[in-house]
Amino acid sequence: MSAFAVDPIFTTLQAIAFAGFMLLAVLTQYAFSPRRRAVMGRAKFALASAMIATPGIAGVTLVRGAYRAGYMAEGRGFLEANLRSIVWMSGFIFLSQLAVRFLPPMSWLSRDLAQAGKAVWRARLNRWMGRS
Repeated sequence: MSAFAVDPIFTTLQAIAFAGFMLLAVLTQYAFSPRRRAVMGRAKFALASAMIATPGIAGVTLVRGAYRAGYMAEGRGFLEANLRSIVWMSGFIFLSQLAVRFLPPMSWLSRDLAQAGKAVWRARLNRWMGRS
């Protein structure tokens, strides 16, 4: 019981929560970013938004939940299971965000999303400053 590593326990509820939160995140971005959506195109914008949101949502719902359940099943206390699962969640989020930002298929989408945001703000600032 002194080992830090434990077998994670994935449940159906975690997968449902992940899917629900991902859907909510993408729909929110889609609804409240019409200019970025117009610059990138609908499908590409939705895919890029999903790729950016995936590390955080998967880290919290899937990884942390699975490791917390694993530690609880091993017989650890509630507080200890939560604190130990935070380490796994943080590591997963850090590594997966690096992958999304720097590995080629995903980095192209995140770069395009950032460039679309810059283009929208550049146009907005030019309009506010009276430039065309």
